[in-house]
Amino acid sequence: MKPSAAMSAMPQTTFVDVAGKKTQVTSGGSGTPLLYLHSAAGETEWMPFHDRLAEHHTVYVPAHPGFALSEGLDSIDDITDLVWHTVDLLDALHLDAVPVVGFSLGAWLGVELAIIRPQRVERLVLTAAAGLHLDDAPMAELFIDDLQQLRELLFFDPHGDAVALAMPASLDDDRILHWIRAREATARLGWNPYLHNPRLAAHLRRVECPALVLWGEDDRLIPPAHGAYYASHLPRVNMHTFASCGHMVPFEKPAEFVRCVNAFLAAS
Repeated sequence: MKPSAAMSAMPQTTFVDVAGKKTQVTSGGSGTPLLYLHSAAGETEWMPFHDRLAEHHTVYVPAHPGFALSEGLDSIDDITDLVWHTVDLLDALHLDAVPVVGFSLGAWLGVELAIIRPQRVERLVLTAAAGLHLDDAPMAELFIDDLQQLRELLFFDPHGDAVALAMPASLDDDRILHWIRAREATARLGWNPYLHNPRLAAHLRRVECPALVLWGEDDRLIPPAHGAYYASHLPRVNMHTFASCGHMVPFEKPAEFVRCVNAFLAAS
């Protein structure tokens, strides 16, 4: 990923020991802590929307095991393993109850965390969340090799500026190894069953914290029906959709995305 030169939050990347494994954590900003859980795209470097969030929060962006330089993928077989890793990470960072902002894979992780350890999640933002299977609105195939097809799948405008920030332009792009590593880690988590937990839907009622569901109206990877399902089954929830936006909401609509998050987190 290529961060913007205009960023101002002075992020730092450190490594935290989590159960004997090295976990990469980038953090920046000031104010109350916020945990950002990244997607399968592996946006572990500081992005413009991280910088916007860091205007009001100390933002923590950990790399899940197997992403970036984080170790421990050999101990992760499913989403539940990743949840327990995240619980241990919160302990290592001395973070108690924090707002959690998750995107796609990270949003799935966030809602599972809120079910298993509700006391650790103060508020929950689910952005284009994976995790569900709907027979009438199946998730599209993410594990394809053609970069142009991926751009068309992930973005409302596959030729827009957001694409160059979010993913490699070609196999010659110096980010391609980072991208491949992220895809391999995602496949370990979500190959079978495909990027969902068959038991998740039955447990959404257990999420105790307020939740905000954010979705692109033109999401071709995870249809907006998934967002509607989350919004109708979480106990304390609001939903907002973004017009002319695909799956990559934080990249395609960074200002609107951050405004929604900040307004939600500021609410009493």
